[in-house]
Parts: sequence; structure tokens; C-alpha cells
Amino acid sequence: MRVGDTRPLPPPDRKGRVPLETAIARRRSVREFADRPLSPEQIGQICWSAQGITDAKEGLRAAPSAGALYPVELYLVTKEGVDHYEPAGHRLRRHRSGDLRPPLRGAALDQEMIEEASACVAIAMVASRVSRRYGDRAETYCLFEVGHVAQNVLLQVEALGLAAVAVGAFDDRRAGRLLKLPRGQRVVYLIPVGFRRAG
Repeated sequence: MRVGDTRPLPPPDRKGRVPLETAIARRRSVREFADRPLSPEQIGQICWSAQGITDAKEGLRAAPSAGALYPVELYLVTKEGVDHYEPAGHRLRRHRSGDLRPPLRGAALDQEMIEEASACVAIAMVASRVSRRYGDRAETYCLFEVGHVAQNVLLQVEALGLAAVAVGAFDDRRAGRLLKLPRGQRVVYLIPVGFRRAG
């Protein structure tokens, strides 16, 4: 895909096969990944669990949001490039080309799982979307929502039989410049996702 191109994702599975309680009990942080790409179905399910539309009529999404203002933006960093998730069309739009996992690893204190994982979910927030209504509480509400989104991703990954780890130790300004995020967006969380390394 070229920058600006979009690709639709497979429809999400809304029934699943793993009970929520089982996913909660099994969820663990995994830092060693096999060199294997995620399928379009897996990518679509992860993106939907984070920010997917769950009520088409009202436009509501998978994670709760203060005032339904949705200040969270989701990016997927893979070997092929950086893709932005567009919830309304359940699709990815190519934001940058090329493998940015190695330099993103550098922005994350050289944590090798950033580069080894099949994909790294970068969760960004746009506080200005919330500040118009909630003023000084905007950043707090945004961070609440980032937490909701991250937990959805971690539990969905477990339910898919994949592995992930939540990463908060990184230079958010450096990561934002590297990903070339639009003005006003700030990377708050990185979640490497992939297949557990055997042995």
C-alpha cells in the first residue's frame, strides 16, 4: 500500500470462543515474539476491540469515552509501515511506509520486543477534543480512555491466542515525531503484539 491508500478489514467476530473470565485469568505480559505476521482477521479483531463501532446507529465504540468525544487514535506499526485505524469504515489507512519498528525501539529505551513483535499498537490521544467540554479534566479523561482501550486490546489478544505486553517506558515526543502524527496527537501507550516465541 502507498501512503494514503486504504484497505478494509474483515468483519469482527462478535461472539468469540474464549470466555471473558478465561481471557482475564490467562492474560500475561509476553516480551519474546516469533517472527510471524498477523493475519488480516487478527488485525481487524484487535483494532475493532480497541476503537471499533459497536452501535452503528449511535456511533458508539468498543471502549467508553467521556461525552462520546473519542479522543483516542489508533496506529498499527508493522514491517510494511504505519497504518491508522478508521473506525467508521473498519479499515486501515497507510500513514507511513517502511519498517519503523527499529527506530521506534530506539524511542522506547531500546526494548527489543518493540522490533520483534509482529505489530506494535500505538495509542495516541487528542486532548483538545475533550477540553472544549471538560476543560481542566480533559487530559485525565483522555488517559482513562487510553486505559480502557489498552485493556480491551490486551484481553482481545489473549482471546485470539496471541501475546502482548503494555509498554509505557518511551519518549512520547520522539515516538510522535517518528510516526509523524498530526499536530495535537500524543502517543501515550505502545503495545507490541504477536505470536509467542517457542521454547
